[in-house]
Amino acid sequence: MNPSSFQTTIENQFDYLCKRGMEDERIDYFRHLSRISKQEVSFSDTGDYLINQFSTVDHYATDLQMFTLYGLRIGVESDLLSESLRNLTNKKRNIILLYYFLDMSDSEIATLLKVNRSTVYRHRTSGLAFIKKYMKEHAE
Repeated sequence: MNPSSFQTTIENQFDYLCKRGMEDERIDYFRHLSRISKQEVSFSDTGDYLINQFSTVDHYATDLQMFTLYGLRIGVESDLLSESLRNLTNKKRNIILLYYFLDMSDSEIATLLKVNRSTVYRHRTSGLAFIKKYMKEHAE
């Protein structure tokens, strides 16, 4: 039995609508890809600043050089800095650790150590000068 011309026409119209719908979807998909590609940047093209915003670095206590001061443990990350601190006298090392790592003022350190504020300042500045000189000499 042959299909009638009306049935053939309906089938052709349906076929056309299906093909047209798929073509429109293909065009929309490529437009979508085009919009995305205009906004995307290759990971290799991004700068270090942007990459560093999304990266993290793990810090472990075993990576630090530890100094004990008045029952507190102070960790120093830099090996060169910790080595230079170990070469200071105890008084100068304590003053520098209290000032820079525990954020104490010269007056607070002087009260704690029972010395004059000017003595704390003098030990701190001479200790820093020693550390600077030591680090320049031993820098790689």
